[in-house]
Amino acid sequence: MAEMPVDRTVEIVTDAAAVPAPEAQHTTAQPRQAAALPWVVRWVAFVCSLLLVGFVVFSGVEGLLQANSLDDRIIETRAEIEQLRRDTQQLAALVAWLDSDAYIERIAREDLGMVRPGEESFAVHAPGRGNLEITRSPWWANLLPKEAQDLK
Repeated sequence: MAEMPVDRTVEIVTDAAAVPAPEAQHTTAQPRQAAALPWVVRWVAFVCSLLLVGFVVFSGVEGLLQANSLDDRIIETRAEIEQLRRDTQQLAALVAWLDSDAYIERIAREDLGMVRPGEESFAVHAPGRGNLEITRSPWWANLLPKEAQDLK
């Protein structure tokens, strides 16, 4: 057989007549559909991949921010625990001081005027204030001379 030029349509040659192949009838419509389908698939795949990458990035950034926030809260909580431990130690020392005999004796002598057997107590009465004027002004205002106070 002699070589024939390559044709896009396939024909079935029989003894009676040349009949086009059944696939050849649909070849004119298929190239457009075949070209359109991969373009749509590629576009959908591209959009889906962008959405997936965006979700992964957003989740990662949100996780980092949340981790930093938790780290800050841990640091603040540890500092608060340390402050509470110091306060507890100070209160324990205060309780120990308030339960001591030295504190009880001091309160009995100073506030209640009690004395030990064989001791004598006495009281000193302070002189009256006289003509001292009491004003409700700031403490530093009393340091100014009388003339400066009248200028108010």
